Amino acid sequence: MKYRSKRSDRKPLLCSILCLLLSIFSYSIVAAEKPSSVEKSDQNTEVIFQLIEPIRFADGTEVKSIAKSELDGLRDLPVSFGENEGIESVRLRKKKGDEIEVRTCREYDTGLKRGYSPANNMERKLASFFKYPCALLNALEIASVAEESFITDAEVGIANLELLPFSVFPHVGEYKSRQAFAKDLQTTYQQKLETGELVVREKTQHVLEIEYEGLVQSLQEIVRADFNNDGLEDVLVDEGHWVTQGTYSSYGIIVLTRKSMTGKFEVARPLDPRASPYFFD
Repeated sequence: MKYRSKRSDRKPLLCSILCLLLSIFSYSIVAAEKPSSVEKSDQNTEVIFQLIEPIRFADGTEVKSIAKSELDGLRDLPVSFGENEGIESVRLRKKKGDEIEVRTCREYDTGLKRGYSPANNMERKLASFFKYPCALLNALEIASVAEESFITDAEVGIANLELLPFSVFPHVGEYKSRQAFAKDLQTTYQQKLETGELVVREKTQHVLEIEYEGLVQSLQEIVRADFNNDGLEDVLVDEGHWVTQGTYSSYGIIVLTRKSMTGKFEVARPLDPRASPYFFD
């Protein structure tokens, strides 16, 4: 920012000092405008959630921010099945043999509540495409603006492996011993990385993919808000894990929280039952 004096005989030193002060003031304003992931509109106090990862629906709709009042309408949009061309719906079946086809979050959620489930392994894999958008819409229904944060204010996330306890990693199958399991719960992803047991396959600010003993875990941050009504900011994470040798895979949502500036992440509890059945716990 240039300071222009009306007097041509203004001393250069004074101009330099004023320019420096104006620059500092300008910087402080910009630094204070760090965007939050959830905010309230000044006009009608509507809660608006800013998504780290947008939702993309089959009709071309892409949602990067969601107001609470928009959640119900989004439940009626057709879910995208990614690169599976020609797929528009998933078949759900009851034990009796009754079948229904679902393509929206409202239809899928209703089917699950009525006791339907994917008809076969192929349908089960396609049904995983419902879990991200539908879980997110359900989670935002129970979310609120956090009163305090030890996440955003500290600018930490899943990329901070030293803050991520290994208890977040899915334990599939039998452990060598109960003692080994208890020991793992006391360690962090960073410690496992340093011992060579854990391999980082991908890591960005909001995405983490790691491998441990033949099991791959993918974590992706979605949005930050208060999801368990304790006043603290949590981070909603899209979680998937699969074996490197075999066909097993599972996808869902977890909520991580941090309760102090010196604390590690932990899985947030309790969660409102309306967020089920998508949440790992």
